[in-house]
Amino acid sequence: MSAGLEQLIPSASYLEEAFLRWVLTPAAQRGIVAHVHSQHPVTVNERTYRLDYLIAGQSLHLAVELDGFAFHSDRAAFTYDRLRQNDLAATGLTVLRFSYDAVRLDTARCVAQLQAMLRQDAVLSPLVIAAPRVEVPEMVGDPLRAADPPRGAQSPADEAYFAGVRAQVAREPLRACQDEALAALANYYASGGQHAATVMAVGAGKTALGVAAALSFTRRRALVVTPGSVIRGTFAKALDPGIPGNVLYGLTGGPLLPGARPPTTLVLDADDEQISRVSRQRLLAADVLVTNFHALGTGDKGGDLLAKLEPEDVDFIVVDEAHIAASASYQRLFAHFRGARTLLMSACFQRLDGKPIDADVVYRYRLVDSIADGSAKNLRVHRFAPDAATAVYEAVWPDGRREQIVGREALLAALGDERKMARITAQSDASIRQVMTVTRACLDAQAKLLAPVKPRALFASMGEAHARQVARIAEEHGIPCATLHHSMSPSAIKATRRRFESDAGDLQGIVQLRMLGQGYDFPPITVVVPVRPYGSFGEFYQFIGRGVRVLRHPGLAADQQYLDAVCHAELGLEDHLEAMCEDNDMDPALLLDVPLIDTSTLETDFADSDGLGEGASDSAFPGGVDAFVLYEQGRIEQRVVHDLDRVEARRAEREMQLMAQRYAVYAQNTATPMPFEQFVKYMRRLTGGQ
Repeated sequence: MSAGLEQLIPSASYLEEAFLRWVLTPAAQRGIVAHVHSQHPVTVNERTYRLDYLIAGQSLHLAVELDGFAFHSDRAAFTYDRLRQNDLAATGLTVLRFSYDAVRLDTARCVAQLQAMLRQDAVLSPLVIAAPRVEVPEMVGDPLRAADPPRGAQSPADEAYFAGVRAQVAREPLRACQDEALAALANYYASGGQHAATVMAVGAGKTALGVAAALSFTRRRALVVTPGSVIRGTFAKALDPGIPGNVLYGLTGGPLLPGARPPTTLVLDADDEQISRVSRQRLLAADVLVTNFHALGTGDKGGDLLAKLEPEDVDFIVVDEAHIAASASYQRLFAHFRGARTLLMSACFQRLDGKPIDADVVYRYRLVDSIADGSAKNLRVHRFAPDAATAVYEAVWPDGRREQIVGREALLAALGDERKMARITAQSDASIRQVMTVTRACLDAQAKLLAPVKPRALFASMGEAHARQVARIAEEHGIPCATLHHSMSPSAIKATRRRFESDAGDLQGIVQLRMLGQGYDFPPITVVVPVRPYGSFGEFYQFIGRGVRVLRHPGLAADQQYLDAVCHAELGLEDHLEAMCEDNDMDPALLLDVPLIDTSTLETDFADSDGLGEGASDSAFPGGVDAFVLYEQGRIEQRVVHDLDRVEARRAEREMQLMAQRYAVYAQNTATPMPFEQFVKYMRRLTGGQ
C-alpha cells in the first residue's frame, strides 16, 4: 500500500484505512487533513455517536459513514445503523455512506461522489483534485474483514494468534441468524463502534455467535464473562476442541476454524482454577479467558482478576445474558478495560431492572423469528383469571405465629420481604389443583406427540414451603415431582437433577426456587408453570425460555413442537405476556380479549382418563383454540396467546429476505440478471420448494 492520507489521518479499522487510502487520497489534496476529524462525537437525544469521519468546511458538515456490508437484513427497525443515520440527519449533518464492497469494486464512483459533495463548499472546493488517479484497491472479497485492525496498527507480538486466524474463520457453518448478527457486528466495529449488543431469542445460538465474534474481532485477547457456572461451562465446552459438539470444529455445518489451531483458552473460577491462584503469566499466555462475573473482584485485592490484568491486556469482551449487565461488577469491568470492544448478548430486550440494554443494539432476532426458522417451539400460553383478587396465602413464622396475605396487591408487596417469601403457602390450594389438572392434560397430550420421549414440567415457586406444597399436589395429580433450591446440598441437587433429566429418571416435574434459570436448556421441558409473580419481564422471559428450545426428534418436525406455559392471572403476569406479544408483532388482544367458554363442558373434558375429551385432538376445544386454563374462583377462560398465522407470515417474510440477499449477490455479479420474481421461482425449484 503506497503512502497516502492514511499516513496522516487516524483510522480505527481496516475499512477506515481503505477509505482514506483509496477514496479520500485521490479525491482531495493534503490540505483536506485540517478539515477531517476522525471518530468525531455527536450527541443526539442523550445518545452520543462517533462519526467515522467529519469533514467540516464553511457551510458543509459532511459525515462519512462506512459500512462493512453493501446490504443488510430487512429488519431495519431493529438495526443500529438505520437508527443512527436518522439521528444524524436530524442534527443537520449531510451523511455520505460507503460500503466495503463499494470501495473495493466501484472505487472511481466513490471518489466522484465524495468530490461532488466537497465541491459544494467554498472552503473545501479548492482542495478537490481535478484529475484524480484512482487505484485498484488491494482488498479481499470478504466484507467481514472490514472490522480488522488497520494494517499499520497491527503488532505481531500482541496479535500472533488472532492476526493469523481472523481471516480463516468460516461463516458457512453458522446459521443464517448467527451470520447476520456477525455481519452487523462487523459493520458496527468497522465504523468505529465500541459497545454492541445483540438480542437473540432462545435457540438462536448465542454461544456460537460469541465464539465467532471473539475469533473475528479480537486483536490481542478476549474475555468471556458469564453470569454463572452453567453458562460458563457452556462456553468452556464450546471452546474445547476435545468436546463433542464444540463450536470450533463440531458445528453441524462444518468446522468454524478449518485448518487452523484453536485458541488457547483458560477457564477461570472452576474448582481447579481459582483466580487467586492463577498467575498473571498464565493469564497472558491465554488467547481467550472465560470467567464468572461474580469472580471478577473489585481490583482492590491482589488476587482479583481486575488486579492481575492491565487495561490493555484485553481488547474484546463477550458478555452473555447481558440483561443483568447493569450490575456494579460489570460496570467495573467495562471501566477497567475501557478501550475494549464489547459484545453484550441476551435473549431478552430488557434488563432485569426494566431498562433497555446499555449498548448499541446492532441486531435483533426475536422469538417469532426463532420459531419461524425452526429453532424454537411454538408457544401456547394457558392463562386463567379470577373475578376478584381473593386468593389467600399465609406466612408461618418460627414461633408458630401465622400471618395471612389476602389478594394480589398484598402478595406482590410481600415479595419484597424474603423472609415472608420463604414461608408462603397457599391457604386454599384449589387454584393449584386447577393448575395441575391443566398441567397433567398438557403432559398427556405432549406424551402422545413426543413418544417415546417423556415430556417434563418445570414449576417456579415463591418459597420452599410453597415449593413443597406445589410438588405434593403435583404428585397427587400423577406428576412425579420434587423440589430444587439452593439450601439443598450439592449432592442432593445433582441427584435431583439426574432423576429429572435422565431418560431413566423417575421425575416428570421439578418445582425450582430461583434455580435452573438462564443458560439452562433441557428441550424435553414442554410445560412451564410460573406459580409465582415476576417483578421484571427479564426474569419471567428467562423462565419461559427454559422450555423453548426445539427437541431433536426423528419423527416430529420443529413446527409441530410447542411449549405450554400455564400462567396465573393473579400473580401480575399480564403485562409480561403483553410485552412478549408486542415484541413479536402479535396482537395482545389475542391474549386478553377473547370470549368465555362453558365451564361445565371443559370440566367434563378433563374428567376423561387421558385428560382430553373422547376422540378429541390436541386442540379439540371450541374454535380450534389450544390455550385454556381453569381458575380457583370466578370464570373459566380460554385464551390464545401464540398467533400461529403471524409465525407463518414471519416465516414467509424471512424466506423473501433471504431470497433478496441471494438475488443481490447474483445481480451484482451478473451482467444481465433475471427479474427477482423469476429468480425466486428458480431458487424454489432448485431447493425442492423449500
